[in-house]
This record gives sequence, C-alpha cells and structure tokens, in this order.
Amino acid sequence: MLLGIISLSGISCEKKINFNFKSDKSQFLIVNGLITNENKFQEISLTKSFALPNEQADFVSDADVLVSDGENIFTFSEDTAGNYVSDIKFSAVINKIYSLHIKFEDKDYTAQAHAVPVLSHNSLNYVQYNDSLFYFPQAVAEFSPDEAAMYEINADWSFLPAYGTLPETETKAKMYFYILRTIDVNEIFNPPNEKVYFPKGTRLAVKKYSLSPEHEKFIRSLLLETQWSGGNFDTEEDNVYTNISNGAFGFFGASIVLTDTFFVQ
Repeated sequence: MLLGIISLSGISCEKKINFNFKSDKSQFLIVNGLITNENKFQEISLTKSFALPNEQADFVSDADVLVSDGENIFTFSEDTAGNYVSDIKFSAVINKIYSLHIKFEDKDYTAQAHAVPVLSHNSLNYVQYNDSLFYFPQAVAEFSPDEAAMYEINADWSFLPAYGTLPETETKAKMYFYILRTIDVNEIFNPPNEKVYFPKGTRLAVKKYSLSPEHEKFIRSLLLETQWSGGNFDTEEDNVYTNISNGAFGFFGASIVLTDTFFVQ
C-alpha cells in the first residue's frame, strides 16, 4: 500500500478552474483622509468601491467636504477628480478632536480623529544586498511597544552619474512601512514581499507619522487583508476597520510628522 501511494504521488495533472465572481452592484463610499501638523493644504480623497479584481475605482465628484476642530471650519474643494483640498492651509494640533463631514448623494458621512505625539526618529535598518545595492527589510525600524508609526520613504538616485539616463520609474521609489505596538504572527510568517533595491548614494527623504490607537487598528486590519494575507497563519477574511459612519469605508486620521533626509552610505 505504501508503494502504491508513493507511485501515485508522482502522477500529476492540471485542471482548469473557472471562478465565477458574483458582483454585488452596490457601491460604497471610500474615504482616504489624513491631516497632519504640516502647515499646508490638507487633502482628502473620495472614491467608490468596486466588486471585481482589477477594476478601476470611480472617483467621487460634487461632494461637500469640511473638517472642524471645534473652533474653526475648514472647507475642502475638489482639485482633481476625487481629490479634495482645503481652501486654506492649516495644521493639526496634538490631542485636538477633528471632525470630518461629507455630504454626497443626499447622505451624510462623519468621522472623528485626533493626533498623538510622535517619538523621535528611529534608526532605519537598510540592508546591503551586494557590493553596490541596498534594500529595506520588513522591519525597517526597531519594534517599540510604546508607539505606532508609519514611515513614508522617498528614495531618489536619479542624480547619480550611473543612473542619470534611466527613466524615473527606475531611479525613484516611494515605500511605506509600519511599526505597530503588538507583534502579529501573520506579520512574522507573512508571504515574501517585493524588495526595492537602491544604490549607494541614494537620497532618502523620510517622513514618520504618528498613529493614534484607532488609526493603528485600521492599519493592522488592512495589513491582515493585504500584505500579511496568504501566509501559513491566515485569519478569517473580514472587512477592514473604519471610523467612517453610514456604511462608508476607509479612514480619516490625524498625525504628527517628523521629517528627515539622509544619504545611503
């Protein structure tokens, strides 16, 4: 019997499977908004959900968007399709409550957010791949149970002589990394992710964003459904956490930001 099982295990076949994705025609509002302590025109983007893979999101136009801090009301106007920009510059302040109100197609959507302090910059852990190239591992900075943060890293090596004639897509990259206050088994045993390789001399413009507990909860649930999905310890699929009311999805947040620029040595 054992020999028979071994013999059968060497036989393989291919079978075509047609997946029949059932499309729910319902579309939900998706909100992507983050205000920061940077004195700038703040931005909020609005799109609609889509049901099938590889569909393009529909931009939401003609919505009324405003943010209030209890003392001031900041109105937002559509700049480009689905992207709303504050009419004046303003900056988020630590521990002040910011309320978002969106009116679209006779429905009202609301959310609240507050910014928490950001700790000083961690040392970024980039790794040498070979004699000339480097990359960021998954753990871009040391874990800390005292903070949750998002890193936005803009890498630029277009000014280096050996790369000056290459297109921008091969000489610049934007990367996002997250530090959460808990370690998740899905994070440790997640599927391999694509690495971005950059040469010595690359300029790294780094922004570190503080994450409130609610914002951290959103990021964690998003990672569980995206980057951490497909590993050996997958959790049951679920909707990503949101703080937007009335059946909408996405997140409205507020962050304190630290910026820094340095060169890969």
